[in-house]
Amino acid sequence: MSIGASLIGKAAAAAFLLSGLCAAQAPAPVAKPEVKVDDRWVYRLTDKRRKPPSMIYEMRVSFVDARAIHAVVERQGGKREGDATWTPEWNAVVAPDEGVVEVEKGMFQFPLSPGQQYPAAWEMRRPRAGAFHVRHERRVTIVGWEDVEVPAGRFRALKIQADGHFRRFDKVASDEARNTFWYAPQVKRWVKSVYQDAALEVVEELYFYRVQ
Repeated sequence: MSIGASLIGKAAAAAFLLSGLCAAQAPAPVAKPEVKVDDRWVYRLTDKRRKPPSMIYEMRVSFVDARAIHAVVERQGGKREGDATWTPEWNAVVAPDEGVVEVEKGMFQFPLSPGQQYPAAWEMRRPRAGAFHVRHERRVTIVGWEDVEVPAGRFRALKIQADGHFRRFDKVASDEARNTFWYAPQVKRWVKSVYQDAALEVVEELYFYRVQ
């Protein structure tokens, strides 16, 4: 064997070993959470349209099966209690703000891995707000792992960014929109989320959690 061939062989072997090491060190995909009855999360929601602009609310899981997660929602001061429902992947069906959602392609499509991309689309109605009807479409990108600090503490979270647009059916209105989530597997949910469009920003941050 020539010296050149020997060197090429050694370089190829080293590259193979390095690629195997990198693969071994790569974080495993984030699996769908195993949510259980009595898991709890407390969030602060900030929306400048509200008076006051911030409120605290608690979600407590009351029922889980293969098709849905159901939670009781109690707002700050215990003044109002409602219900909310999600798919097992945390895609809203009946949102905490009472929006009724028809999910076409969910924002969360587990397992989640950095670099992953996929489309999402859903429509929302608010039966208590008259004819309100909006369609959202997004391109979701699993950006990667970040450290994020919220009132509940500091977490290593998977950043998920969804860019696209919305279109209202009950009136002439459409615009670009973005949803960003920081999903922490230990919390079984996101520790922070931000919705943005040209006229609006809504921020949700975790205050407290207790999961099994």
